[in-house]
Amino acid sequence: MILRDRKTVSRKGATVVETAFVLGSFMLFMIGILEYGRYLFCMHVATNAVASAARYAAVHTGDGTTLSQVQTQCTNAMASQNSMITSYTVNVFAAQPGVSPPTAISGTNWNDATFGNGICVQITGTYSFLASSLIGISSVPINVSAVTTSEAN
Repeated sequence: MILRDRKTVSRKGATVVETAFVLGSFMLFMIGILEYGRYLFCMHVATNAVASAARYAAVHTGDGTTLSQVQTQCTNAMASQNSMITSYTVNVFAAQPGVSPPTAISGTNWNDATFGNGICVQITGTYSFLASSLIGISSVPINVSAVTTSEAN
């Protein structure tokens, strides 16, 4: 029986293969974390944007403020994060406060809301991931809304 010294057996090839597997898995994991972080950031910005625009609409109900001014307020609050959302739309409508999900009151406009009635600002669209081929998810639908009560006289 011949015993070999372990130092004479070379394992350089095995180390390279193991490193490739570990680094590949690690990089895929990190890209997934970064993509999820980008998605959460976009959702956070969208949530703040609809809240800001809903507040703007509630304060300016009945003073001649137009729908496009509220939509512009919301888009400006998105701070160019709306470029990550395809089919980006901003809807503004009168809604019942305290009802989830917010639905439009038929036959009314947002600026017709009387004191205490709800005004909803809603962003809809589709968030697209940059590394969709690596993480296996290409897009996610987005629907963010905020309802505030009107301060009209």
